[in-house]
Amino acid sequence: MLLEMTAVEARELKEVLDSSLRKLLDEIAHADHRAYREMLQARYSRLEQLNHRLGASVESDQVYA
Repeated sequence: MLLEMTAVEARELKEVLDSSLRKLLDEIAHADHRAYREMLQARYSRLEQLNHRLGASVESDQVYA
């Protein structure tokens, strides 16, 4: 899937992802059940990869996600 967005939209999306990743780390730290914690870690990994790709796009002014 290809999603085109403006640079402003991409920066705002990156800010939302940054915030969500911080909250997700806290939730992972407080998860009691192993399976739930592993699911959260997998989600964190996917979102972190997306955030990294989005960050590279924002820096280069070519914003395609």
